[in-house]
Amino acid sequence: MRALQRSGMGGDGASPVQKTPAAKAVAGAVEEVGFGLYQLVPLFLTGGIFLAEGAEMLVMGSITSLLHRHWELNPAVRGGMVSIVFIGFSVGNFISGQIGDRFGRRTSILLAYAMIAFFGFATACSQGPGFMIFLRFFVGVGCGIGFPAAYSLMPEVAPSAWRSSLNTLMIGFMPLGELIGALVVLFVDPELDNSARGCSMDLYYPSRALIQPELCAWKTLCEMSAIPAFLFLILASKFLDESPQFLANCGRYEECEEVLQRMAKLNGAQLDVEKLRVAFSVPHADEGSEPSPTSPSRSYSFRHVVAELCSGDFLPVVSFMCLAHIAKDFGVFGLSYMLPQYFVFLKNLTAGVELMVVATLAMPGVALTYLCSRIPGVSLVYWMSGSAALCCFFGVGMLTAAPESSAAPAAYMVKLLAMSYFVFTVSYTTAAFPARIRQTAVGICTAAGRMGSISAPLVFELSKEVTGSFDFFVGCLMSLMAAVSLLAPLLLPRWGQEEAPMLIESDGAKDYASCKSCA
Repeated sequence: MRALQRSGMGGDGASPVQKTPAAKAVAGAVEEVGFGLYQLVPLFLTGGIFLAEGAEMLVMGSITSLLHRHWELNPAVRGGMVSIVFIGFSVGNFISGQIGDRFGRRTSILLAYAMIAFFGFATACSQGPGFMIFLRFFVGVGCGIGFPAAYSLMPEVAPSAWRSSLNTLMIGFMPLGELIGALVVLFVDPELDNSARGCSMDLYYPSRALIQPELCAWKTLCEMSAIPAFLFLILASKFLDESPQFLANCGRYEECEEVLQRMAKLNGAQLDVEKLRVAFSVPHADEGSEPSPTSPSRSYSFRHVVAELCSGDFLPVVSFMCLAHIAKDFGVFGLSYMLPQYFVFLKNLTAGVELMVVATLAMPGVALTYLCSRIPGVSLVYWMSGSAALCCFFGVGMLTAAPESSAAPAAYMVKLLAMSYFVFTVSYTTAAFPARIRQTAVGICTAAGRMGSISAPLVFELSKEVTGSFDFFVGCLMSLMAAVSLLAPLLLPRWGQEEAPMLIESDGAKDYASCKSCA
């Protein structure tokens, strides 16, 4: 792992030797302009991806319970209706890097919103599981395209001291989306026992469920859960800027300068335009020769990026982060699918109230994760490992052998800690790769992680059908979290710890790839 430190990953995860003068100047300009009002705009507009996804996934878990009665679905079909979304996620993650590193982060995010909104709304037109599975696949593709783009954009528009914290706040939109979804369930069908009255295609037309929400609850839930994506699509198309790092790497210097000037104006700071223009005018060392696979001035090549990620410097991190993302997705998305049915099983409160409580409880978890991210000098590796270990510990309380009184509190804690683990894993992943290949690298790691979210609903449904309990699902979650907790400190480089003197910093900016969760 020392080879990674010696490779000198710089402020955006890239070695300063590999960074063009333009990329260095843009990174320095973002540091000088600092944090302010400007960063809140992309935070809100990228956070909408997570909000829309959180609402969609929680509502989909509820819809599955309703459709089970309406269409008499067997366990494999019920699990498949949710798993197909995550297969779409994986496909979207895989192609996201090729879209974002070629055409830009903004293009990826707008495409994601459009797909989530259109196909999510169209789900209400389904008259059988086959067509619904087809439509949900493309909802998943939209989410999959958006996630790596959002992960990549925020570190490229924020000063290094705020990147981990802004990642936390951005991902915090997911439980907010779940809270909105829970409120919709509470409003439409709090017991998740609505009859099939009004579900006939002869009586349905687009938006009818919004006008008459009391008819056919699952169609109403489909339409309402798509509304956030429509709203964010409109706002992002108007107010979301492209990443200045991406523009600089593409040689689109005038657009890059305009973005940086808007950033400085909104933050009330001064931008040294002349220094920036001088850097833009300096030819890169590769100019005039055939671009190498690591040259930011090259035309994007997916084959070259994959070859670089499979090199000695990146391969160990990529390999382990694929495992970490599998655990992340199995935990967060598996719990989103499981908890609506878990709380119906407990019969303590109505499903809608329980979902709202869980989603509300996750918000303090995001706040706690944000505070952790502001503690200086603690490696994200330890935050990942610690949150995974605690998630495993509290999972014991969800097992059948545990006291019944511990079930609901344990489920709340596991939900909270799984969200914290989600944030720390994403923050580490975005820190480890340079801007020129970041979205492709993050897309590959998250695509691999979809194996966790694809398998979670199927494991849950089969576990419940065969054993009559949730123990096997909870045991799988605990095993994954335990593996990450034990192996992360051993296998991942802890930049900023004992290896700190070996790091190379660029232009005096604090090294973000040190993966410190520092202010």
